[in-house]
Parts: sequence; C-alpha cells; structure tokens
Amino acid sequence: MESKNGGLLADHDRGKYDSSQVHAMIAETDQIQKTGVYRPNIWKYDRIEALRNEYADEKYERMLGKLIGEVQGLLSNTADTWEKLELLDNMEKLGLTYLFEHEIKKVLDTLVSNNNLNLDGEKDLYNTALFFTVLRKHGFHVSQDMFADLVDNTHSDMKAMLKLFEASHLAFEGENILDRANLISRNYLKSIGSSAEDASLANVTRSLKDPYNIWYNVKTQIRFHGKNTNSSSHLLNLARYNFNMIQATHQKEVKELLRWWKALDLKRSLPFIRNRVMESFVCAVGIVSEPKYGSLRNWLTKSITLILVLDDVFDASGCTLEELENFTSALNRWDGEQNEKLSAGMNICLQTLYDTIKNIASEIEDVYGWNSVSPHLQKAWTTFCQSMLKEARWFNTKYTPSLKEHTDNGRNSSSGPLLSLHIFFALVTKTEPNQVIELLQCTAKHQHNVALIFRLCNDLGNYAVEIERSDASSSIQCIMQEQGVSEEVARDQIKHMIANAWKKINYQCQTQSPLLQPYLKYSANIARVAHVVYHNGDGVSNADGMTRNQVMDLLSEPLLLT
Repeated sequence: MESKNGGLLADHDRGKYDSSQVHAMIAETDQIQKTGVYRPNIWKYDRIEALRNEYADEKYERMLGKLIGEVQGLLSNTADTWEKLELLDNMEKLGLTYLFEHEIKKVLDTLVSNNNLNLDGEKDLYNTALFFTVLRKHGFHVSQDMFADLVDNTHSDMKAMLKLFEASHLAFEGENILDRANLISRNYLKSIGSSAEDASLANVTRSLKDPYNIWYNVKTQIRFHGKNTNSSSHLLNLARYNFNMIQATHQKEVKELLRWWKALDLKRSLPFIRNRVMESFVCAVGIVSEPKYGSLRNWLTKSITLILVLDDVFDASGCTLEELENFTSALNRWDGEQNEKLSAGMNICLQTLYDTIKNIASEIEDVYGWNSVSPHLQKAWTTFCQSMLKEARWFNTKYTPSLKEHTDNGRNSSSGPLLSLHIFFALVTKTEPNQVIELLQCTAKHQHNVALIFRLCNDLGNYAVEIERSDASSSIQCIMQEQGVSEEVARDQIKHMIANAWKKINYQCQTQSPLLQPYLKYSANIARVAHVVYHNGDGVSNADGMTRNQVMDLLSEPLLLT
C-alpha cells in the first residue's frame, strides 16, 4: 500500500522530480552569499503531522515476532556454510542484523571454533569475498592473503566483483592486495554499463555511488532482493514488515521534533537561519536507525538542527567579526545570561542553545544513568563554536590556511566530534566519572578520522558554491595553493585522504575493546552519512535530490506486503 505523498512538499516545491517550473523556482531562490539565504524549507509540516501509519498497530508487532521465529528456524536449518554466510550477509543488507545479534554471534563463533577459517577447496572469487566480508565486518581476524591468487585473474562474474568491491572497503592500512581488489572491481563495475539487466545495473550503480551500507539503502535492497527469484521469502517478508514498522516509529519521532522546532520559533528572531529539521532527522536516522535508539535520534536531530543554526550565524547572518567574537565569548560562559553586546535575536539563540543542551544532558543522565554530562557537552559545543570563529577570522582577513591548519580546525567545525559525543553517552556502558576521559582518549584516533572524512566530504560537495559566494577556504583551495595543482588533482588527493582515513577506522573498529564496539560502529556512520549527503553538492542545505528522495522513501512510503 504505497501512498501518494506529494502533499508533503511545500507549495513552492511540489512535484519536483522532473518539473522545469520547479527548477526555475530553485534557480531564483538559490542566491547563497555570505549574507544571503539558502533555499527555503520544502516540507509541509501540517501534512507530515497528519501522516498515519497502520504499522504502529500491535498486530504487526505480533506478526513481526512470528516472522523472526521463521528466520531463526531458517538460520538453524541451513547446514551449508556458504548458504549460511550468504544468509547473514543478506540480513545485514536488509537491515535485520539487530534482530539476530545473538544468533549471528553463535553461528560465527561455531564457524571459527570448528577451525573453518579456510576455504576448503571452495576458493572461487565470490565465496572468498563473501567469507572475508562477513567475518571482518563482525570483528574476526581474516587475512587479505586469501585474495592473492584471485585478484589479478580475469573475472566476468558481476556478483563476484560486487562482493569483491564491498570487501575492498574493509581494508586496513598496508593491505595492498585489497587496494588492488578495489581498483580492479571498481573499473570492472564501471565498464559493464548496459550489458547488465536493469535491476542488477541499478544495484551496481548504487554500490559505486555509496558502498557503505546504512539504513538509507535498505529499502532499495529489499526491492532488489524481491526481484531475485533465489531470495528467501521468509527473509524478505520479515524485511518488509521490519522496514514498515521502523518507518512508523520514525514518523512518530519526527512529528515530535517538528513540534519542538515550532515551539522554539527561532526564525522569528533569526530570519536568516535554515529550517532543516526533516533533513537533520534523516541524517540522524542514517547514523542510528533501530527503534530502541529513539532518544539518541532525538538528541542527534536537535544537535544537527542547532549546528546548522550556528553555521548560519557565522556564515549567513551578516554579523561583523566583532559580533561573532562577542557571541562566542558569551556562549563559552554557559551562564544563560543576556549579553548587552548582542542583539535580541542573538541572545535568544544563546538561550536556546543553553536550554537545549542542558535538557539533552539531563535526558542522557535519566535514560543511561550517567552523571555530570553537561560539562562534556558544553566543552564540545564550545570547541565547535571556536572552530567556526577561527574560520570567520580567516575569511575576514582573506587568509588561506595550510592544509594541516584547515583539517586540524575543520575536524571540529565539521561537528563530527560533537555528534560522536552524544553517541558515546548512549552506547558506551556507564562507567565511573574518572573513566570517561580515559575512554574518550582511547577513541580519539577513531573520532579524528570520522571527523576528517566528514570535513573532506563537505569540502568536496560544497566547493563550487563556496567559490561562488567567496566563502572561507576549503581543503581543495588549500591544496591548490600549497602545491600549485589543478582542482582535479586536489580532489583526487582528498579522495585518497578519505580512503586512508577509512582504513584507519576499519582497523580501529576491529581492535578496540568490546565495551567500545557499539560506539565505534555508530559513530563511523557519521562518516557514511557524509558520503551520501555531500555526494552531489550539499544535500542538507539544498534539500533537492538526495535528502528529498531520502525523506520520501524513508518516512512517507511503506513497502507493499506480499
């Protein structure tokens, strides 16, 4: 029962997918300057508030339980190792892993304990890549050497090359065989073009564009597997019900967040700021989608929304550098007092930040049992604002920083560390207060690389518009000036930096203590979301293609049940 939801779009943006009239409207409203405006909000909040989803009903909860039992039976009754590994792989792609964590651990522990960490004569490319991918994703030590005799052979099996491409994104630093696998599989997948069937070609295109499987891809994967006659009907039925029920949960959550934003009424005092609650929520869903993490999605959405508000304060308000200095100084005091050096609107902004962060800290303490969360959150917000102020100083003095200066500061201005901190408090088991700093230090390298990817993806996506509006220097400009190279060369270098950062994240996710594993997994999703958001421009600031389609797909159109 796929619904018609064009009514979710605001009147000025209805019917966008191929409408030349809407394209013309966007062109007229897209004059983004240092003191200009972003495209207007495209969503009709009253229509979203009116959404109803039958999958919130208890009868579907009972059906979900029945389907879970069927898949548990399927997993238990699958004797063949390769079929079982493929089943686990499909569970992950269909967004079902969280329902079977115990069963998956048991299967893989048994596989390892039986000394089956070799391929026993089954050494074809697909099985090897499947074996490697499933075990490395679940934290088992597997060597790249299993690909040594396979990578450079000629292959024409699209399924095998897709799996090899996926496996190559799990590489650690120094794993040259996997680097070679990535190059060969990428070139092959780019070359097949129209020789593939439509459904398979769409899957190839999606994999090349976004090789990191997060919740955004689940609906597409369900549809793709639905066209595959070899797919398990039990698994597909569960995936459809699970998606629709999670969608119902997300609809309820976003309605609450829209009411929060409406009650703030910030745009009355700060008319230049972006209204991006829907887009912020979609980013939060990409980071953590499971129903049990509703509180974390709420905190992340509010934080991302206010991060965008602050970004506009520093970028689009028309404030002088002195006013921004006063604003940052007032924020750093965290006393909630009115500041006579600031305008009424800026004081309201400060009070909103103060109240929201205080409330989030209190909720974290209530939900997860932590103590004294506020000082940690305040420090993270202070660091974020100080990094934004440094960029404003650079812009004001027309200073082009070195690449190192830009990335050192840009990791904080990306907001990656700030968002990661919320995930830390939600997903790391409560410890003694004096251990918090120690644990955060243990994950500093991981956070460093996640934030670096966030910053560099942002720079790649926003470069054209930042040049147009003479914005602060990006990593592309820094490299071009430092090395005297072209934009194309600078972009390639940045992509190489991103790839190296992912290798470090992969290693850190596998070698840190079990206590930190959930945090590492979900904080890495910040980087995965960045790849999607900034793939073709800025999908949050200008909610045209990526974010619009994601919202419609994730929040307003349930899957047909069969």
